[in-house]
Amino acid sequence: MNEDAAAGVTRILAEAGFHDHQWVRPSELVISQWVRVKCMFGCPDYGRNASCPPHVPSVPECRELLREYSRALLIHLPCKVPPEGRRQWCLENQERLVEVERRVFLSGFEKAFLLSFDNCNLCDECVAEPSDCRFPYKRRPTMEAFAIDVYSSVKKYGYTLSVKKDRLEEPDRFALLLVE
Repeated sequence: MNEDAAAGVTRILAEAGFHDHQWVRPSELVISQWVRVKCMFGCPDYGRNASCPPHVPSVPECRELLREYSRALLIHLPCKVPPEGRRQWCLENQERLVEVERRVFLSGFEKAFLLSFDNCNLCDECVAEPSDCRFPYKRRPTMEAFAIDVYSSVKKYGYTLSVKKDRLEEPDRFALLLVE
């Protein structure tokens, strides 16, 4: 990708209000089986969300898909809203990021694909089965669903990320826009 094309993609992000991002190589992201195991044995949405495991590719398939891309945008989304406003914040940012993916696709990057920062929350209650999803064109898996160790991966790019021990702490969220 030439610099003009990269600048066009980052301009789309900026126009959508996403200013904290950087280009990364997907091959440098940490893919780990333990991340999927944490989904299986620790997430209340496991099997209940159409964009989460087990409704996503296997860890080896995720690894292979990421190898098909040479560049991606790591997007930092600091969540500066109180806990009672976070679901709405997630919904709004999910919608904006899916629109960014669409605009990047329409600008000539047919392989543009978003890995979101949070479980799909487009509906109040997920139907759980991908074939029954009301918004299949907006539903996106998370980086964690693709077995990306977000903590280790973002630290490689200068971000600090820690486990939040209290709901009142402001979480940092990250999305990944694959662009080729």
